[in-house]
Amino acid sequence: MEFDEMLSALSREGALFATAINAVGVDAPVPTCPEWTVRDLVLHQGEVHRWAATVVAGAIPKPSAVPDDVVGEVPTDDMLADWLIAGLDGLIRTLRAAPADLAAFTFLNDAPPARKFWARRQLHETEMHRVDAESAAGAFTPFEPASAEDGVDEMLTGFAPRKHTPLHADGAHTLQIELTDSPRRWRMTISEEPPRTDRLAAGDDSGADCTVSGTAADMYRALWNRADGNVLAVRGDRSVLDLFRSSVKIRWS
Repeated sequence: MEFDEMLSALSREGALFATAINAVGVDAPVPTCPEWTVRDLVLHQGEVHRWAATVVAGAIPKPSAVPDDVVGEVPTDDMLADWLIAGLDGLIRTLRAAPADLAAFTFLNDAPPARKFWARRQLHETEMHRVDAESAAGAFTPFEPASAEDGVDEMLTGFAPRKHTPLHADGAHTLQIELTDSPRRWRMTISEEPPRTDRLAAGDDSGADCTVSGTAADMYRALWNRADGNVLAVRGDRSVLDLFRSSVKIRWS
């Protein structure tokens, strides 16, 4: 996705998030985030938006340099949706104003330049927490296909291969991810070492221990554990997919 596309998608996700908050109320439990209410979810996401905006605006070089209090005054419950959107709008303005060659810290493997990294990371963070808010009403608004595809790529090439991800196995096991509505494919090698993900070229069909296929939207939610793995088609050793889903737990920083 291009930078401007990410910001447009981020604005859309914020509107969907606010709609979900107003539909279910802040006391509703969040099935996809056990022990959280919608209030907890909104406070978390609003803090993340403001934290990321602070990093971008200040070209901050490391997490420890971020000021302790970036949230400010927390609003009353009836203003939480507006507070969320205010923080998101501020983030989008900050990203638009940032130079293309912004020098600020990033924290994922294979990360794009900092300005695009933070636009991408906040888009996918907001998308998944919008899904969490909608889960309180048992609903799901489909992702834009390009955004879902990019979210799959970020998960597989950015999050999963980090050295502290507890995804390991004796010997080498391969997990291949294929999208049914896109030609994009990836192959992850899981071993005693940190996981390694390769983007596959067209026609590369050397096989894997486990091959998983599905639409970009279903794959995206399933890899983030926001959808049951049964939405995906699995060929080969399903335990490799189960190992991934049980080991890769996303953290926003």
